[in-house]
Amino acid sequence: MANLTTNPSRPSARWARPGSREWLADKARMMLTRRLSGPMGSHGARMSHAWAYALATLSWVVCMLRQSPCRQSVPTDSPNRFGWMCYSDITALFFSRGQGTGSVPYFSMSWEYPVLTGYFATLASGISQIFGAMLNPSADGQQVLNNANIYFAVNAVGLFLCLLWLVASVLKIAPNYPILAMAVAISPAIWTTGLINWDLLVVSLTLAGLASWVRDKPITAGLWWGLAIASKFYPLVIVGALAVLCVRPDAWRTRATLKSWLKMAGVALVTWVVVNLPVMVTSLTGWEYFYSFNYASRGADLGSIWYALTLTGINLGSASIWSRVIMIAGYVGLALLIYFAPKTPTAAQIAYLAVTVMIVGNLVYSPQYVLWVLPLIVLARPKVLDLSIFTASELIYFVVIWMYLRGANLTLGAPSTPWIYVLAILIRIAATIWVMSRVVRDCLAKQPPAQRVEEVSALPASPVLASASPVSASPPLAVS
Repeated sequence: MANLTTNPSRPSARWARPGSREWLADKARMMLTRRLSGPMGSHGARMSHAWAYALATLSWVVCMLRQSPCRQSVPTDSPNRFGWMCYSDITALFFSRGQGTGSVPYFSMSWEYPVLTGYFATLASGISQIFGAMLNPSADGQQVLNNANIYFAVNAVGLFLCLLWLVASVLKIAPNYPILAMAVAISPAIWTTGLINWDLLVVSLTLAGLASWVRDKPITAGLWWGLAIASKFYPLVIVGALAVLCVRPDAWRTRATLKSWLKMAGVALVTWVVVNLPVMVTSLTGWEYFYSFNYASRGADLGSIWYALTLTGINLGSASIWSRVIMIAGYVGLALLIYFAPKTPTAAQIAYLAVTVMIVGNLVYSPQYVLWVLPLIVLARPKVLDLSIFTASELIYFVVIWMYLRGANLTLGAPSTPWIYVLAILIRIAATIWVMSRVVRDCLAKQPPAQRVEEVSALPASPVLASASPVSASPPLAVS
C-alpha cells in the first residue's frame, strides 16, 4: 500500500495547538480538500474526477477564446498575433511550409519536430480534407486561408483530447486527491500556451508513462515513453534519470528495479524504432532535419539564459558548449542525489528535476515548455507557494516575450538592450531553480522516527522503489 507522509517540519492539524495559526490553516486546508478532493467514498470520488475534467474543458474554452483574435477570414486581414498574444506554430507552419497546398512533413517540406508530431500534423491535414479543406497546389489565397482555419480547428480538438488524457493520468497517479488533477486542469499555463505548438501531445504521453511506471507496469510505461520520445525528445531524460534507481543499495539487493527498468527501456526503444522507421527508410533527409536543426546548427535562442547573456553583450564563447556543460553537470548532480538521498525520491520528483535541468541549460526555452513542467511540479511539489511562484513567473514571461517579438520598447532607457525581456528570462529561470531547490530539499529530508502517516492512493506495492510514494511527501496543495 502506498503511503504519503506529511511534512515533518510543519505540525499537522491533529497535533497543532488548537486555535494556533497552524491549526486554523490545516483546518481550512482539510475542509477544502474534503470539499474538492478528499476520500469521500465512491460517489464523491467520481464527482471529484468529473470536476477535474470539467475544469479542463473550461480551460480549453478560455484557450480557444484567446486564439480568436488571430483567426483570419480574408487574406487581406493581418491580425497582430504578437500584440494579441495568440501566435501559434500550428498555423504559422501551415502557411510557411506549404501544408495549405498539400505539402507533407519530411517528404515535401522541412519539419523540425520528431516523427510522431509530424504524424499528428499529417493526420490533422487528412481529417481537415474530410471537413472541406482542399489541400492542392492550385489552391488560391482564400482557399489556403480556409484550409488553415479548418486545420487549426482539427488540431485544437486533438490537443483537447490530449489535455483530457493528461488529467486522467494525474488522476491515476494520485486517485485519492483529484485536487492535484484540478490544479493541472485549471492552470493558466493551459489558457496561455495550450495551442502554441503540439506540446500537449508529448506531455500527455509522458504522464501516461509516469502513471504506468508508478503503478508497476513497466512494459506499458515503455510503450508510452517510446511514443513520447518519438514526439519530442525531453522524456528521454526521465527514462535516463530513473536508471539511477537501479544502482541504489536498497534496490540493488533485489534487482527488481533493474528488471523493471530494463523492460521499460527495451519497450521504449522498440517503440521509438517502429515509429521512426517508416520515415527513416523513405525520407532519411527529412528525418535527419530535426537533429541537424536542433543539435548541430542551433545557437542561443529565445527564452534561454544564453540568449539573455547575448542580449546584454556578454560573450562566453560557444553557447552550445556551455549548454552541454551545464546540463551534464546538472545530471551528474541529479544522479548523486538519487543515489545518496536518505529515502528513495519519488518518480515525480525525479522526472521534475530531470526535465528542469534540461530546460534551464537548454539553448531555447520556449513559452510552451511550461506544459512540460506543469503536471510534474504539481505532483512533485504540491504547494500553493511554489505553484504560485511558478505560475507568476511563467505569466510574466508570456506577456513580455510577445511584447519583445512585437518590437515594443523594453530598454528601460538603455541604448539597445531590451532589459525588461532579459529580466523576464532571469525571473523565469530563477523561479524554476528555486522550486528545484525545494524539491531537492524534500529529497534530502530525513524521515523522522515518529510521524503521522496518511494514505494517498491504493496503488499496490511495487518493486520499483520510486513508485512507493508517487507524489510529494506532504499534504496536497499545502500552503508552504
